[in-house]
Amino acid sequence: MSTNCDTKTSTCDTQSSTDECCPVEQSINQNCCPVEASAKGWNKAFFCAMQQVQVDILKEKIQKAWGPVMDKVADATVEAMGVHWESVMAQANAKKGLHENIASIYQSAQK
Repeated sequence: MSTNCDTKTSTCDTQSSTDECCPVEQSINQNCCPVEASAKGWNKAFFCAMQQVQVDILKEKIQKAWGPVMDKVADATVEAMGVHWESVMAQANAKKGLHENIASIYQSAQK
């Protein structure tokens, strides 16, 4: 596939119309127009930044509308998960103790 770049208009022409002209990941290997690759990268970054701004705006509005309730839910979650975590650690220690006791029994039987 041959690629021609017009640096004045920042466009590329290829003989194959089904392939993307300058995918950013392949622009160096396929001798694509670096201006076109850069433009596509900026376009992608713009929409990513737009979504991040939308998330930030929504976070602020959600905090304002439901913040006190969500703080209470967060406190309840931390408390419950703390109890759960302690339970998991106790179970792990019990299993570890059992394994150590079984190993000790087998070792003493071999003597």
